[in-house]
Amino acid sequence: MASKEMASNEASLRTEPGAIVDGPFRMSPIILAIGIAISAVLPVFLTGALAVQIRKNLDFTPSLLGAAVAVFFLFAALASFVSGHLSHRVDGSYVIKCCMLLSSAVLVAIGTMTVNYVIFVFLLAVSGSVNGALQPHINVFISHVIPRRRQGFAFGVKQAAVPLATFLAGLAVPTVALTIGWHYAYLAVAPLGIVLFFLVPKSVAPADRESKRLVSERPAAAPIVMLAIGMGLGTGAANSFGAFVVSFAVHAGWKPGLAGLLIVFGSVVGVIARVGNGIAADRRRGRHFLVALWSIGIGGLGYLMFSAAYPWLIIPATVICYGAGWGWNGLFIFAVVRNFTKHAGYATGTVQSGAYIGSVLGPLAFGFVVERFGYQLAWTLGAVSAFAAVLAIEIARHLVISSQADVVG
Repeated sequence: MASKEMASNEASLRTEPGAIVDGPFRMSPIILAIGIAISAVLPVFLTGALAVQIRKNLDFTPSLLGAAVAVFFLFAALASFVSGHLSHRVDGSYVIKCCMLLSSAVLVAIGTMTVNYVIFVFLLAVSGSVNGALQPHINVFISHVIPRRRQGFAFGVKQAAVPLATFLAGLAVPTVALTIGWHYAYLAVAPLGIVLFFLVPKSVAPADRESKRLVSERPAAAPIVMLAIGMGLGTGAANSFGAFVVSFAVHAGWKPGLAGLLIVFGSVVGVIARVGNGIAADRRRGRHFLVALWSIGIGGLGYLMFSAAYPWLIIPATVICYGAGWGWNGLFIFAVVRNFTKHAGYATGTVQSGAYIGSVLGPLAFGFVVERFGYQLAWTLGAVSAFAAVLAIEIARHLVISSQADVVG
């Protein structure tokens, strides 16, 4: 049964861009996509969740933690941009399979070879490259095998890989890091990439004859660049939150094990929000970017709640930041795909490069501000970044609507 379903998936992957409008809906491609995405992002979110334990062993400061996370996203940005431009010229199957092997290798290396901060950062750079290279091809994969009427749900589930990764990372604190050591948390998830390597279909690329025409007909750059800026500002704030929420909770007086469970709780909220936004998008006609920018704005209020520095506000602020501040990503990528259907790889690769650049600057600046001025100012600046993202996306939304006749907004 599984082999027949996978064969069916492979056949449908060879269609032209945007051709999957109707047809049977299958969960197996979505499950595969989310598994691939989780494997790629686990290293950085394990780093955020296990930061307290890793810092004791490798002896680095909060600003160096921010730098390590920033390196991951810097290399992800570069890889995503290049991979997005090549997504209509190469067979994504080869890219995904190579990345799965590299993902497992990096996790093993972190668990066994990390003896100092430099090696740790180098391995995060490789891991970031893997994550960035994967994303455009996963997006093309979803846009080709999932009927358009259910793509909002599909992208919501795919982007739920991030909170699911933080969920697993949060569980790793009390179950692994505080019992047998943080190294084993990385080793425990290393086999995931090997398993997924054998599940990737033989082809996830459009027909070769389409590539030159698609490159020559690329849409105007201005709306895509503005969308990248908006996603960068919003994601930069969100990833700073994800990287430092455990450290902040410990700083505020929480026990490390309880702080790790805070991520578990918040991640469940994030998964529900991303999937819920996707389901709602499938039932709504347009206005997807508008909903996303409202979500980011509400998330900004959550960062301001953290800046108040009251321990009792941490739980409601976490709900808001995971649910709204981090719950819009799947909806946003879905909106990009729906508005730039024939150029899904190029558009999402460029937009997610912006997200990764924001995720470089966000944690780096957050760690620097924490070390120099404290958490209160850092959370306030995170809120400012979120509100700036709202403005950028609103400008981009008007550019998208005015630049194309067949957009959904």
